[in-house]
Amino acid sequence: MLEGMRKPFFIVALIAILLALLLELGSMAILHVSPQPGSPLSIAPNGKAIPMMAFLDGLVFYATLIIGIALIVPERVQSKVQGIVTLIVSFLLVIGDIAALFIEIALVMLMVSLLLSIPFGTIAYFAIWSNFDTGNARLMLSLLMTLKIIFAVCLVLAHQRFLENKGFVLIIATSFVANLIIAFLQGFVPGFLVSITDGVAAIIVCILAIIWGVIYLIGGVISVVKAIV
Repeated sequence: MLEGMRKPFFIVALIAILLALLLELGSMAILHVSPQPGSPLSIAPNGKAIPMMAFLDGLVFYATLIIGIALIVPERVQSKVQGIVTLIVSFLLVIGDIAALFIEIALVMLMVSLLLSIPFGTIAYFAIWSNFDTGNARLMLSLLMTLKIIFAVCLVLAHQRFLENKGFVLIIATSFVANLIIAFLQGFVPGFLVSITDGVAAIIVCILAIIWGVIYLIGGVISVVKAIV
């Protein structure tokens, strides 16, 4: 497959998913979100689901980067190193995912508890989390979706046999689904509840990232064992 690859399309695909990843990592700043003084747990009041996609799209970028490295590094060298790197990357990602998941669950429970604790808890909730910037979040999600579409299309244009890699296709599809889940959960409730549904979306995306992280972790373990044996 590597011999027949149209490299310019592949490079564009790699750049597109890298830009998506960087936007997700920097979305807190882009959305002008910062923790408010004295806010519970010192956690930013909104915009948590979009940054959480960085865990998932980080794996997509990593898988694409491995393919790109195979274009310039001999296969026998790459096969020995890839398993170890995959093992380390996936292990760190799963640990980070699990920590983020517990934090996000605690935050959602806190928001719901405050909202239902009439009157003072409700007042505190509205003071901290009621002003979710859905406009900028919607713009960010649209931009991310566009970059992911460019990524997917350019991969197919680079080589149609990418479609035969079921695992790669499934994780890309999961990334698209995560984008749609966030957009849906941010859009179907009144504005003052979006912080809660955004938190729920963050939990869902985090769970998806953990599942894929575990899959990559198992793959890394298998590769390392094969290299040793």
